Amino acid sequence: MSDEPITRFTSAGGVRVYRMPLQVFPSLRAYAHLVIAGDYVALIDVGSGQGPSNDQLRANFTALSAEWGERVSWSDLDRIIITHAHIDHHGGLNMVRQLTSAPIAIHELDRRVLIHYEERLAMSRFKLSVFLRHAGLSEEHRNRLLAMYGHSKDGFQSLPVEDLLKDGDQLDQIFRVIHVPGHCPGQVCLQLDDLLLTADHVLPGVAVFLSPEALTASTGVDHYLQSLRKVAALTGVRLALGGHGRPVHDLGAAIKRIEATQEQRIARIYEACNEPHSIAELTALLYPEISNYDELLALQKVGAYIEYLDQRGMLAIDNLGEVAASEEGVPRYRAA
Repeated sequence: MSDEPITRFTSAGGVRVYRMPLQVFPSLRAYAHLVIAGDYVALIDVGSGQGPSNDQLRANFTALSAEWGERVSWSDLDRIIITHAHIDHHGGLNMVRQLTSAPIAIHELDRRVLIHYEERLAMSRFKLSVFLRHAGLSEEHRNRLLAMYGHSKDGFQSLPVEDLLKDGDQLDQIFRVIHVPGHCPGQVCLQLDDLLLTADHVLPGVAVFLSPEALTASTGVDHYLQSLRKVAALTGVRLALGGHGRPVHDLGAAIKRIEATQEQRIARIYEACNEPHSIAELTALLYPEISNYDELLALQKVGAYIEYLDQRGMLAIDNLGEVAASEEGVPRYRAA
């Protein structure tokens, strides 16, 4: 098990939520949450299925008895909920499915990732390759980043999904479903009395990854900002528990900080476009020390902010003739 202990939170209605730490990647910790309401038991997210993640998830179930006197077995599960279809949250499903037949629920916009995983991975690689070419990376550079992209994702195998989530659903008469696209097309927050499970939508001190909607529909900066405003309007939330990082005790203040940070990033990229730059040039300018997988994430983030500004007519393509003449042309953006 992880060196971090399981923690317990209790909702205003007496529902117990156990926060279980998992080392999903060598440099990234995440949390699965076990929710117990009377005889009802639900597991929220399942880790990456990589490294020690699966072993830690199983060990956490065992530790519930020793640490909290909570005797819960895999056969007790009534529900598995995946908050969004990113591998660090759903990758453990293949292992979990061997231990329980509890029905899986995920938002309708992320269902295809689980049931057609190999297809979606191939299409995502293709779209990412096109994006990196238009960003201005050489073929060798693109191939190196694409190899890293697939390295942590090839092990998962498609599996059936029993139930679909939609915005406003009351799942199992326990959870209120709030659809919050931006970080992922089908990401959801789950409200449980005065507790809110925020997945990767609201995180404390952890940068939320955003990619352009041109890569994946229902992602991007605009969707994310709209979803933040949606969650900010919720009432009665005492505590927010995200998929990474510490609990958030003041949801409204956290959202204001995130919004301010997003506005600063938008302004910073717009200012950088006083001189024409490709996405690759902007990424190198803004993140000069970045490398490896972090570089791939940074390129997509910069692409997301460029898309946001471009959609609002705030940018122009400085080398339009070159781009119009050939699909190999690399757009260089300048402030309009």
